[in-house]
Amino acid sequence: MIEMHTASTAEIDEVDDAVKEILSQLPLDSLKKHSVGILYCCIDFIETGVVSALDKALPFSVLGMTTMASADKSNLGMYNLSLTVLTSDDVLFEAAVTDPLASSDYREKIAATYKRARTALPGEPACVFSFMPYTPDISGTDLASALDAIVGGAPIWGGVTVSLDIYSGSCCTILEGLAQEKVLGVILLYGPVEPEFIVASIPEENVFYEKRAIITSSDGCVLRAVNDMPVLRFFEHLGINVSAQDSATVPLMVDYRDGSTPVLLSIASILEDGSVLCGGPVPEGAYIAMCELTREGILTTTRRSLEKLLQLKRNAVLMMPCVIRYIVMGPQHEEEMRLISGIVGEQAPYIIGYCGGEICPVRDTSGRWRNRFHHYTFTACIL
Repeated sequence: MIEMHTASTAEIDEVDDAVKEILSQLPLDSLKKHSVGILYCCIDFIETGVVSALDKALPFSVLGMTTMASADKSNLGMYNLSLTVLTSDDVLFEAAVTDPLASSDYREKIAATYKRARTALPGEPACVFSFMPYTPDISGTDLASALDAIVGGAPIWGGVTVSLDIYSGSCCTILEGLAQEKVLGVILLYGPVEPEFIVASIPEENVFYEKRAIITSSDGCVLRAVNDMPVLRFFEHLGINVSAQDSATVPLMVDYRDGSTPVLLSIASILEDGSVLCGGPVPEGAYIAMCELTREGILTTTRRSLEKLLQLKRNAVLMMPCVIRYIVMGPQHEEEMRLISGIVGEQAPYIIGYCGGEICPVRDTSGRWRNRFHHYTFTACIL
């Protein structure tokens, strides 16, 4: 069985005070045989030395990432550090990070790091947590696919690092106090773990199924034609003007027609030939639907997800919503986190960290977990 403990601080500048505040919230003397930490914070906690000092004060490995905002039951906000401790007598945890990834070698480096972590365990992991880097030249989908190819069918849950300014070099993965760009981190969980996952994107009323169409030309994540029309012309046919400036705010629902739950993807960019680069695979023959992301829709999907969550047995709840949800909620950016706090509250220990793309399994018609990369979604892992 896994137990979960959380702690947080908003103290950025006074390093000793921040560490003391975190330590005071954790039952360090009563942890089980095996423990691991998961950390979400903004870049400021790294720059002032809080993250490094905290790692030195903790008797277990801590893996984490920069986020736009984070929360646990005691605090929430953009300038917040949230730490989760998972501890167990019968579940083992193994954390590792890759060397910096490049488009020419990321598959090999991810495979080598996973193998190194896997050999430290007595068997195959029951679940994998992944903290993926923001890299302009490697998509989150490609990173997730590379990891999925080597985990032997284990479910993968996690997200892409994000920060207040993704272009400033402040999107980092953190292991044992060291924050690095372009590295992918994993935590392997081995033992009697039966995770459940919740993923929700947009309510049905915000998905325009009457405008759903079939992808007729594509290449990997590049969408070229829908219903035999060039994709931009298809959007215009629907009365939707997609430009380079606002493409990220136009969600696409893709139904792979394999029995798994449809996936919500972003438009990453418009290419010179008029095709669009999507945030995930868009295979020919798949259905595609246009969607609308609204404040009301975000809160609706969060409420519905939490209703499902509270029906499950829960020793630990880890949540990663997409950062676009946080942005769309403006100026009440924290409203989704406050809703979660109000509903989950003391019902279960929890942590929230906003990310730049989500990896969360979905079940197919046979009940098997299929690892999928998403955008705009609310995801949760329940242990």
